[in-house]
This record gives sequence, C-alpha cells and structure tokens, in this order.
Amino acid sequence: PAVSLIIGITAGHHFSFSPSLMLSVLISILVATMLLRRWEHLQSICLCLACGTVGSFLCLHQQTKLNVEWPSEEHNWPMVVTSEPVIHGKTIWMDALLATTGQKIQLRLMRDERSQQLTIGDGLIIHSTIKPLSAHGSYRTYQETHGYVGEVFVWRNRWQRDSITLANISTIDKTRLFFLQKRHYLLQQVKGSITTHQEDYAILAAMTLGDKSAISREQKESYAIAGTSHLLALSGLHLGIIYMLLSWLFHNRRRQLLNQLLLVGSIWSFVLLVGMPSSVVRAAIMISIYAFVSLLNRSKAPINTLALAAIIMLCFNPYALFDVGFQLSFAAVLAILLFVPLFESLITTHRLPLTILKSMTAVSIAAQIGTAPLVAYHFGRFSPWFLLSNYVSIPLVTVILYIMLLLLLLGFWPMLQTTFAIVPATLASWLNSWTSWVASLPLASIEGLRPTPFHVFMLYLIIGCCYWLLRYHVRHG
Repeated sequence: PAVSLIIGITAGHHFSFSPSLMLSVLISILVATMLLRRWEHLQSICLCLACGTVGSFLCLHQQTKLNVEWPSEEHNWPMVVTSEPVIHGKTIWMDALLATTGQKIQLRLMRDERSQQLTIGDGLIIHSTIKPLSAHGSYRTYQETHGYVGEVFVWRNRWQRDSITLANISTIDKTRLFFLQKRHYLLQQVKGSITTHQEDYAILAAMTLGDKSAISREQKESYAIAGTSHLLALSGLHLGIIYMLLSWLFHNRRRQLLNQLLLVGSIWSFVLLVGMPSSVVRAAIMISIYAFVSLLNRSKAPINTLALAAIIMLCFNPYALFDVGFQLSFAAVLAILLFVPLFESLITTHRLPLTILKSMTAVSIAAQIGTAPLVAYHFGRFSPWFLLSNYVSIPLVTVILYIMLLLLLLGFWPMLQTTFAIVPATLASWLNSWTSWVASLPLASIEGLRPTPFHVFMLYLIIGCCYWLLRYHVRHG
C-alpha cells in the first residue's frame, strides 16, 4: 500500500487528472475489490490500485490548496511570525501565517533596526501585495513541500507591529506556534550560556533544538564534504538518543500504559519543540506505533512500521514525498533495517568494544548505501570518508545531546548553566575541528555527479539485487 500510494502521488504530480474521473475510478476499483473476495491476489491488486488512486487524489487536493489567487492590489494583511528571522543581505526572511486564513507565507522585510528585533509570535500588519510562488526548480519544490502558498516583500515604512488575534488559525498551528515560542526562549538561554565561538553555539542549537539559522555557509559545506550533514539536521539518530534516555526514566513494568503515554507524549512534545522536521516526525510515528504494539504484546515489524509511518505522513501532506529530508530519512532507515542484520551476522564478536564498533560500522555503511544515490542526485557529490567521520562524530553527538538536555534543565540556575555550558561548547569545538580535518583530506568529496532519475532507479535496483544476494549468502552460505 505504501508503494502504491507513492506511485499514485508521483503520477498525480506529473499528470493532470480530473477529480470526478479519479472519484469514479476509485469507486469502480472498490466495487471490484468487494466482488473479488474469492480471488485474494486479484483483490490485493485492486487494493493497491485503490491506494494509488487515493494518492493521486491527495496530490490534486494539495495542488488546489497551494495554487491561491491573490488580489493584485495592495491590502493590509495581519500576520504572525512563525520562524526565526534570517538575514539575507539587505533583507530579513521569515515564515508567517495569515491571521485570517492560517495560510503560510514567505515574508521578506527590508533590513533595519525594527525588523532585526522581530521574533517568533510577533504580530504584524503589512501593507503590500502577496504574490504566488515565483521560484522554479528545486527551490520551488522546497516551498511546495513546506506548505508555502505565497510570498511578499515589504518596504521599511509599509509594516508595523500589532497584537493579532489567532482565532482563525487552526489548533495545530496554534500548538506549533506555542512550542516554537518555547524553543526561542530555550535558544536564548543556550546562546546566553555559550560564551565561546559563534560556531559552537550554531552546532549546539542545530543538533539540540533544530535551529539552523546560525550555521554559516562554510560550516554547512564542511559537514557536507565530510559526509556528516545529517548531524546538523535533527533526525532519527537524535530522537533515538532521547528515546533511550526517556525509556530509562519511564521504565516501570507495573504501570506500562502510563509509562508509554508519558514516553510518547514527551517524544511528540520534543517534535513540536524542534519545528516538526520530516525525519523527526517519521521517527516519532515509528516510536508511537512501537509503543502501541508493545501494549498489545504483538511482535514488532520494523519495515511495516516504516511503511505505515510513510502512509500517515503522505496522507497529511502528499508533497512531503518530494522533500529531500523525507526521501533521505526513509531511504536511510529502510537500508538500515535491511542491511544491518546481514552485516552483523557476517562478523560475530563477544567483546563489548568490538560489538559497538561493529554496530556503528554496519549502521553507517547501511545508511550510506540507502542515501548515496539520492545525495548524488540532489547535491551532486559523494563523500568517501563518511565512515571515518562517523567513528568520532556519532559518539560526540551522543554525549553532546545528553549534556545539552541536562543544560536546558538547569535554566532555573543561570550561573550554574553558564559554567556547565563549557563542556558541550568544548565538545562542539572538537566536532567542528574533526569535521574540518576530514573535509580537508584528499578525495574528501567526489563532486560533479549528475545522475538522472533513471540512473537513480537503476542504482537502487542494483542495491536491491546485492541485498538479495547477500541475504542468500547469509542464509545458505
């Protein structure tokens, strides 16, 4: 069903279908499914076709939501800021929600003293013209996958602060805004306690609270060349580390239902706090499914859980399929679930240090296998030294995350928080130095790769064949 839904969304994105035609096709397929109860295989095919039709219909519905016709004359638009403002030359960019409809707008203000003081939750009245999305290519895809329906540029004297009512904004958006305001408060705490280099704060803010606005272009390039860009974006790795800590805190077999509710609630609170990036949402959905399955004493099926997470996310936002973060996250986890058990069965060891090293190596190689074709397609590079980077980076990130969680809990004691912040700042400095050194090695990055979608498909087909051969060798070798 997940594969069928993905195919349907892809078809709906590239071809124009009539809603009435898709509805009639869906009804016909469902009737055929009911009539084919005695033929299980044919019934399964019909169900997959139904899932594909639903995917196309969801994609068409999303296109309708994104294609908004804005008035050509200027209006007063009430908005609320929903992201950390980022400086781009003479302008400041931020996300905003229209207070009247809850639609997401990319807002650009002229840079001055007033605009530099804006923060998440501030209400604005702007006098300008909202225009449809004008970008093309990958950036247009980025805007669509993140729900932007328009963009607006405002001159210095054409906006003012104001108290904005949020009555017309959905409960989900209000909740997200509440948690984003809390994140801003925590970021200010972290920034005030990190008194060393700005680069150290930027890394800690990105890895802990998902705010990448302070990361410089040079840092991003260095991590990309070293093959550790995934450390800058919150992912299942970060949520898994937090999940292990929470599982230890909520470990009580006598109150299993309460413990699982507290665990899942804490996980989703963190997801809202960091802005709900697709990789973290995917991990949170999988953890929630695992928690529900454990209460029923049912066996866990990781690949089915991953597929169900994809179905849930795509039903809410079918355009998430075209998000690079979504693709890399699911490709990495799928490869880990398939290849890691095979890799670990090839080498057996009972010594703890070697076991940890074996697991880290298996996971790193499997994740690289799953994401390398997509990285080459989207970014045109391959990082041969990814394994060397991960041997040091992943343990450092694990320690940094645990210490940063403790640091955030010390917010009630600013002096102790500032003193204790020296530790994660030092570790972040080591991480930056290590990444820069790996990025400076010969052949640290193979550039200029330009595979087509057909090449990517063939690469994954080859990877699939290698998996089946390795699986056959492990089982019968």
